[in-house]
Amino acid sequence: MKSHFAFSIHTILGRDHFKCASVVAGNKGLDRLVKWVHVFEITEVRENLKGGELVLSTGFGWKENDELFLSLLEQLIERNVAGLCIELGSFIHKIPEAAIALANKHDFPIITFEEEVSFVEITQDIHSDLINQQYELITNLEDYSQRLNKKLLSIDNSFEILKYLQQYLNCQLVYIPNDHQVVTIPTVKETEREQLKAAVEEVKPANTKKILKQTVQVFEREFATIYLLSNERDFGEFESLLLDRTATALAQYSLRELYTEEKRKAEETEWMLEWLQGVHSLDEINEHLTVYKMNGALSGAIVLIVKIKTEKNEPLHTDVTYLNMLIQNVFDQNGYFVFPVEKRHLLTFILLNKESEIDWKSRTAKGIERLERILEDAHVSSFQIAGGKYVRRLDELHKSFNTAKETLSIQGKVPSGQSKYFYEDMHMYRLISIVHKHSDLNSLINEYLEPIIEYDQKNNTNLLQTLKVYLESNGSKKETAKKIFVVRQTLYHRLEKLEQLLGKDFMEAEKRQVIEFTLLAHEYQKTIKK
Repeated sequence: MKSHFAFSIHTILGRDHFKCASVVAGNKGLDRLVKWVHVFEITEVRENLKGGELVLSTGFGWKENDELFLSLLEQLIERNVAGLCIELGSFIHKIPEAAIALANKHDFPIITFEEEVSFVEITQDIHSDLINQQYELITNLEDYSQRLNKKLLSIDNSFEILKYLQQYLNCQLVYIPNDHQVVTIPTVKETEREQLKAAVEEVKPANTKKILKQTVQVFEREFATIYLLSNERDFGEFESLLLDRTATALAQYSLRELYTEEKRKAEETEWMLEWLQGVHSLDEINEHLTVYKMNGALSGAIVLIVKIKTEKNEPLHTDVTYLNMLIQNVFDQNGYFVFPVEKRHLLTFILLNKESEIDWKSRTAKGIERLERILEDAHVSSFQIAGGKYVRRLDELHKSFNTAKETLSIQGKVPSGQSKYFYEDMHMYRLISIVHKHSDLNSLINEYLEPIIEYDQKNNTNLLQTLKVYLESNGSKKETAKKIFVVRQTLYHRLEKLEQLLGKDFMEAEKRQVIEFTLLAHEYQKTIKK
C-alpha cells in the first residue's frame, strides 16, 4: 500500500494560508495528526473538543490575561488537541514565556499568524482535504474488506489472511496464537523473533505509533493476537481499521474451522454410538477404522464407562477435553487404541486391544488405577469406572457396552468396598440383579434370613454378621472367632442358635449356597434403599 493516510501539522504548515505562520513552541510535536479544524474563542474546553483538533483562535477569550491562557493551554494538552494557532494583533500581541515553556514541555505546537488571516478559508481548505482523504480511506478500506472476504472463500489456512495484510501494509507482522508459537511475516531469524516478541509484549494494553495490537476473539474467547510493527512510519487510524478488519476475518475463519471440526466430531460421535448399539457390520467397522491407520491386527475390545457424579443440575466443572486426552494417553501406554465417546456425564471409551489377549485384564486394571489417580488429581470428588465384557469380534462391541452399563448399575447397589471394575468379576451380584428384576427377591430373603434378623433386633445381637463371617471362613471356627473378636465358647453358643433358626443342615452345599445368595441379596437391598 503506497498511500498513507496522515494529515499532520507539519503538512498543514506547507499550505498557502500558513505562509505568514511561525511555530513559537512545540516543534517536536509537528508530526501530530489533525482530524479536524475548530475555531475556539472560549476558555473552558469541557466536552467541546474530543482530541486531534487543530484549534484556531484570536485570543479574544483571554486577551492579555496570562493565567486564563495557561489554564486553557493545560486543558487543550489534557484533551490531546493537535495544536493551537493564534492570530496576533487583534486581542493579543505575544505569547507568554510560561505558555511557551509549558507547550515545549508537552511537545504541543503553538503557531502564530503575524498577519490577519481568514479562519473560514483555512477551515474550508483543510476540511475539504480531510473529507477527501476520509472518503479515499473508506473506499480503500471497503476494497480491502471485499478482497479479504473473497479470500475467505478459497483459503486453506489462516496464514494467507495474515500474509495479505502484511503485503498490503508492507510492515513487520507478528502473530501469537494461544499456543504461543510465534509467527512472523516476513520470516526472521530466531534471535530477531525473540526480540520482536519482547517488543510487542511491552505494548500493554494501548497501541503506539510504531506498534499496533489487535486480539482475535471467537465467542468472547481470545484465540490469538496480531501485532504490526514499523520503524519507518507511524501507524494511524487507517492501519488500525485494516488490522481490525483482518482480525474479524481471522475470527470468521476460526469460527468456520471450529464449526467444521464440531460437525465432524458430532458425526464421528454418532457413528461411534451406532457402533456401541450394534448397528454396523464387521466390514463397515473395518472400513471406518482404516482412516486411523492402526497397524497390526486387533485381538479384541472392551468398553469402559467413566461416570462423573455431580449434584443435581450442576454442570461438570472438569475440563472434559483435557481429561479425554489424559485417558487416551494412559490406555495407549497399556496397549489399546482408544476412541472416546462423550455423552453428558458419561465418558465412554472404546478400547481396541493391539496386544495379546492373555493379559488384557491386568493391563486394563493398571490403566484404571492410573485413571483413578488422574480423576483425584483433577479434584473430581465422585466417580465410577465400569468395564464391560471383553469381546473378540468388533461387531459384538454392543455386548461389551451393555454389560459395562450393567456393571455401572450394579456398582451403585453393592455395599461399599465390594464393588468391582469388570462385569465378569461381579459374579453373584449379576445373578442378584437378574432375580431382583424378574422376581420377588424380598420373599426369598425373608424365608431364610427373617428369623435371624428378628432375633438380632429383639435381643440386640449380631447373629447375621456371625453367619456371614462363618460362611466366608468356610466353616472354620478358629478363623471366625478371630475375625469377629470373640472367644470360642461364645462362638459355639452363636452357632447353636443359628442351627436352631436355620436348621442343622445350613452348612450343607445346596442350602449353604442359597443362604450365601440371600446374604448378598440382603446387603444389595439395603444399599438400594439407602
